[in-house]
Amino acid sequence: MTVDKSKTYAFGKLILFGEHFVVYPGTPALVGAVAAYTDCSIEQDAGSSEALKVVDDRPAVPNYKVKKKEEGDQAIRNVLNHLGVDEKGLTITFGGDLCCASG
Repeated sequence: MTVDKSKTYAFGKLILFGEHFVVYPGTPALVGAVAAYTDCSIEQDAGSSEALKVVDDRPAVPNYKVKKKEEGDQAIRNVLNHLGVDEKGLTITFGGDLCCASG
């Protein structure tokens, strides 16, 4: 059995003004960085045939993670598929102190 593990993290951001327009070139926005972060570890057990497992240990507003789980799982699968990564035996764990929220 071969188990590979990697870990990374990213700090959060706040878009205070222009949130829905930042995708258009030349449109201003007021953005600020925050010290809170999300970390992510990926572990793959090459000998396992188990399906993708996602563990989300981040703090969140009530019901946010339940409400967004299916959308998040699909986004993860889209990235894995695009990169050609087999999801069998893969465990992705999210942590950190950045509170999950949107809108």
